[in-house]
Amino acid sequence: MHQDNTLKIALLLLAGLGFVAIIVVALTASADIEGESWTVEELVIEGAATAPLPGTDLNASFDGGELSGVAGCNSFFGGYETDGDSIVIGPVASTMAFCSEPAGIMEQEAAYLGLLGQANGFARDGDSLTLSSDGNALIRYVAGGSG
Repeated sequence: MHQDNTLKIALLLLAGLGFVAIIVVALTASADIEGESWTVEELVIEGAATAPLPGTDLNASFDGGELSGVAGCNSFFGGYETDGDSIVIGPVASTMAFCSEPAGIMEQEAAYLGLLGQANGFARDGDSLTLSSDGNALIRYVAGGSG
């Protein structure tokens, strides 16, 4: 009888630890993007994956609900919220400088900021972060950068 009670207690403890582990995973999943600077490797513009223009810096940092970064020419900032692998970004504001070089930089910046506002999901895989909309990739980042 004593052995049966010991087994029941051990199973309850293990079940309790399993439950705690599940909660920890759920709480840390959204924190996977926190405290990192992310450099854009690809933008999906009009359905086509496109590398940033040579010589432009596009990046983002997510920190405690505050988003900031560089959109190529201007700095931007805004808020975000995560829930599991869901994200809501915005509104996003930016400085208002005009850059003429390289050609297309302002269009790229507008596209990047627009894509940020469309994101409703994210996935991290090692040093890669993808923001998506309804499962379709929008922006792919690599860890590192000056965000």
